[in-house]
Amino acid sequence: MTNTEPKTPLRRVVSQFALWFIVVCLTVYILNLGAPIIIPFVIAIFVWYLINAMARGFGRFKLPRVLCFTLAILFLAMGVWDIFELISRNVTNVAKAAPLYQQHFKEVLPKIFAWFNLEHQPTIEELTNYLNISALITTIVKTVSGIAGKTVVVMFYTGFLLYEQKYFNTKITGMFADKKLEKNVRQILHNIDIKVQRYIWVKTFVSTLAGGLTFAVLQAWHVDFAAFWGAITFLLNFIPYVGSLLSIILPSLIALVQFSDQPDFMTSFLFVLISLGVLHGIIGHALDPFLMGKNLNLSPIFIITSLAMWEMIWGVPGMFLAIPILAMIVITLSQFPSTRPLAVLLSKTGEVEPEDDVEVKPTAPVKHKKA
Repeated sequence: MTNTEPKTPLRRVVSQFALWFIVVCLTVYILNLGAPIIIPFVIAIFVWYLINAMARGFGRFKLPRVLCFTLAILFLAMGVWDIFELISRNVTNVAKAAPLYQQHFKEVLPKIFAWFNLEHQPTIEELTNYLNISALITTIVKTVSGIAGKTVVVMFYTGFLLYEQKYFNTKITGMFADKKLEKNVRQILHNIDIKVQRYIWVKTFVSTLAGGLTFAVLQAWHVDFAAFWGAITFLLNFIPYVGSLLSIILPSLIALVQFSDQPDFMTSFLFVLISLGVLHGIIGHALDPFLMGKNLNLSPIFIITSLAMWEMIWGVPGMFLAIPILAMIVITLSQFPSTRPLAVLLSKTGEVEPEDDVEVKPTAPVKHKKA
C-alpha cells in the first residue's frame, strides 16, 4: 500500500526551506559563473533607467519625445566620456606614483607617532600590512579600467533596451486578457518604474555633486591628482558607507604623504581630512536622504550584508551594483501585498511608500484587426 498520508505542516516547511536553499545556491552559482555577461547587462539596465529619467526631465519643457531621448543620450554620453577620459588621462600617472606614495608613507609614520606622543609605537610593517596605499590605488585603477572596458557591451545592451521599449505597452496588452488585471499590472510596473528612475537620477546627481566638491576641496589645498580623485569619488559614492569612507581616507592620505616634508604637515592633513569629512557628512546624511525621501529607506544591516554578498559574487563591481539592486528589490516587493512585509523588513524605519501612490495615466487601447 502506498502512503497517501498528507505532509505535516513542519515537513511542508522543511521541504519548502530545502527547495528555496537549493534555488538560492543555484542562483548564486549562475550569477558568479555568468558574471562577464550579466554584469554589463545589469549596468545597461541602470543606464536605461537613467536615460528614461533624464528624458522625463526634458519632457517637462514640452519637448517632443524623440528629442527628449536624444538629448538624454547625448548628455549622458558626454558625461561618461568626460569621466572616463579624465580617469584614463591620470590613471597611468597615479599607478606609477602609487609605490612612491607607499614609500613616503613609511617614512612619515615616525613623524606621526612623534606628533601624537604615542607610548607604544606599532612597527611600520604592522601598519603597512593593514594600510597599503599602493594596493588600494592599484585595486581602484584596475576596477575602473575593467568597467571602462565593458562600455561597448553596455552600450550594445542599452541600445536594444531602448529599441524594445516602444513594444512594452503592446506586450502587456497581449499578455493579459482581463482588463482589471492588466490595469493592476500597469499600476505596479509604473510605480516601480518611477521610483527606480527617481533613485538612479538622485543618486547620479548627488554623486556628481560629491565628486565636484571633492575636486574643489583638493584643488584648493593643491593635493596631487585632484581631478582624478573627484572622478573616483563620483564612482565610489554609489557604494554606501564604504565608498564615502574611501573618498575621505585616500585623498587625505595622499595629502599626508605629499605635505610630509613641511613643518606643519599634520595641520594641512587634518584640514583636508576634516573638510572632506564635513563635505561627505552633509551630502550623505542630509542632502541624499532629503532628495531620496523614502525611496532608499534601507536597513543599514541589510546594506552591509548586500555589499558583502555581491562582493563575494561579482567582486568590486558587485559592490557598485549591490545597493541599486537592493533598492530595486525593495521597491518591487513594496508593490505587492503578499511581499510587502519583506519590504518592511528590509527597510530602515519599517515604513514604505504605499503601492498605489502614483496615478497611472490611461493608455490608448491597441486596435486589433478583425479576422
